[in-house]
Amino acid sequence: MSAYSKKWDQSLAPLREKIFTVSEIVDFLNDLIKPCQVTVRGEVGEKINEYPRFLFFNLVDKKGAVLPCFAFRNVLDEMGVDLKPGMEVKIFGYPEIRKNKGSFNFQVKRMSPVGEGDLKKQFEILKKRLDEEGYFDPIKKKPIPDFPKNIGLITSKGSDAEKDFITHLEDCGFNIFSYNSRVEGDSALDDIINGIEVFSKNFPELDSLVITRGGGSWESLQAFNSEKLVKAVFSCRIPIISGIGHENDVTLIDLVSDLRVSTPTDAGKFLSGSWRDAKGFINQVEKSLNGSTVRMIGEANRFFERSKKLLFFKTSELIRRKEKNLEYLLSGITAKVRLKINQFDYLEREFGSQQKKVKTLLLQQMDRLNVLGESLEKQKSDILEKTESGLIVRSESLRSNGFKIGVAIRRNKEKISDLSYNLEKSKSHWGKVISTALSAEKKRLIISSPNLKLKQGYSITRREGKVVKSSEVLKSGDLITTDFADGTTNSRVQKKDD
Repeated sequence: MSAYSKKWDQSLAPLREKIFTVSEIVDFLNDLIKPCQVTVRGEVGEKINEYPRFLFFNLVDKKGAVLPCFAFRNVLDEMGVDLKPGMEVKIFGYPEIRKNKGSFNFQVKRMSPVGEGDLKKQFEILKKRLDEEGYFDPIKKKPIPDFPKNIGLITSKGSDAEKDFITHLEDCGFNIFSYNSRVEGDSALDDIINGIEVFSKNFPELDSLVITRGGGSWESLQAFNSEKLVKAVFSCRIPIISGIGHENDVTLIDLVSDLRVSTPTDAGKFLSGSWRDAKGFINQVEKSLNGSTVRMIGEANRFFERSKKLLFFKTSELIRRKEKNLEYLLSGITAKVRLKINQFDYLEREFGSQQKKVKTLLLQQMDRLNVLGESLEKQKSDILEKTESGLIVRSESLRSNGFKIGVAIRRNKEKISDLSYNLEKSKSHWGKVISTALSAEKKRLIISSPNLKLKQGYSITRREGKVVKSSEVLKSGDLITTDFADGTTNSRVQKKDD
């Protein structure tokens, strides 16, 4: 007798004196064996008894051992292929003694074929049926937000898939919420579906949910070819991105997800793409703005240099013509400055971080214009002193117009200064208005919060994830979930009163 058998024999010693009824011994044995949920691999026996709602079959091995099995019809439907004698399968479930017949059966909860050929056949059959039922319809797919911020991640913690995904997310301030799930083996399917349910219930504000793992064989990717997982992904309100395996690995979850990428690395790159493009656009606008301002000031400086040389060597008639040219130039520059100020208003709204740079450049431009205007006055005075006495009257007119130019430049400088002050004042005013509105909205949201209602003694009842607003939608046997302020309970409707 083995050590385990001796220990088992000792634990049953107090029961040897007890006399059981038939029901009591069957219940006792079921209490011992039903919690043993295991996976069994073997070949389907020759005899398969199928009924509309269930079926019986035997699972055998090469040593001649036989395991009677019972499964409901939905288990076979989820497998996707017909059960045939000699087929090698894996079944997951628990042993049970049927009380009314005394027969021993293995209650099958999940079943799948073994071998790449059968798995591919199962995949194609299930894919065709789910496609016909509309699960892969592109019209029903949810859009991924352009600038995602809050990301959910379902994968194995510490895996290469997790590292590749996070490594290729650019530094854009993402909030990553991870759910540790097995992605291979018999427990992987339940883990992944549970992860989807956790995010849907507790993190509905997520911008996207990523389900990912590395590549593998058909058998290792079996959890991602399950009908149950397809339906869970399809019903999830959060947009789901699948990144399963490598480029050539296509699973059913890839077909039902809102976006399919080839690898975990591509998932990270996709989510970062819109942020990366936005940064490039902002840098391009900044360079363009700086270049335009520098070119404008350069052109003005070069024009003034040429004007000074012409004024020095020409007669009073030439001075008169250049005076008009300067007035025209001043008018044009003033118009350009006003245009730039209008452009600054637009850019301030679109790219507020550029406001101080543009204002500084405009003020520098006006300072230079002021210096040039004063220089022109001085040079005109020098020229007039050297002009013959017959031009005295004309010189007086030039001085008068030069004074007007200086006054015009100072007035434009004052207008720009006033405009800058008004911009700052308007910015401060609207900042206070927006802050006050946000505070009021926050208070309103707190007052209307469902959690506040729960703390006041109310509760929220859901059936299949949807809030129950009337007893008319419930029927006997329905499984319902009730949320209280301090927790959640699950219950079943036993009786409904009209």
